[in-house]
Amino acid sequence: MTSPSRQNSKEPRLARAFRALGLTLCVAFTAPISFVGQASAQSSGFSLPDIPVLTIEPDLLFANTRFGQRLSKDIEARVAQHAGENRRIEKELADEESELTGLRETMDAVEFRALADEFDQRVMMARNEQDVKARAIASLSEQAQRGFLQAIAPILEEMMIENGASVILDRRAVFLSADVSDITTEAIIRIDQGLEDGDALSELLPQVEGDAEEPQQ
Repeated sequence: MTSPSRQNSKEPRLARAFRALGLTLCVAFTAPISFVGQASAQSSGFSLPDIPVLTIEPDLLFANTRFGQRLSKDIEARVAQHAGENRRIEKELADEESELTGLRETMDAVEFRALADEFDQRVMMARNEQDVKARAIASLSEQAQRGFLQAIAPILEEMMIENGASVILDRRAVFLSADVSDITTEAIIRIDQGLEDGDALSELLPQVEGDAEEPQQ
């Protein structure tokens, strides 16, 4: 049996962010439930309200809008910058280690050991600093998606109101739905028209981090 925590870890990041922003993503078998509900309603003599339900594919919004593509490129640039920094540091330390090894035969053992220990400490410090940067970069994608969804939320809400819908579902979590309910393509067009390239990653992250740090009331 899979534990709840393991199940949650498999949930797409964009879906978790989507739900965290208050845009409902229901993991439900929508069609079968509605069929049962309608049959029950008919037998009991009352009818359920006819409220449209919309579906959307959040990952496609990020991948296919100009705003999402810009954020992806910004993340890729940071990953490439970090990789280049790692290569530079590794080369500098390798050159210094080679130079230090060459001094071993000409130096007093105690003095050499002091230099070697100091070098080892700097290697460990550099490694730790780069590990911290790597973890921060690894979280950039999720932060960028959260900021992206915050920016597009008003557009999706407007589409929901226009269609008289009460909810937008993640289409991947719906057992069965008609294609007419899917607003992904139209949402991409609206987002491109309304936000164009959107904010750069550096402009977006402070807003996301600031929202996350607000104290609970």
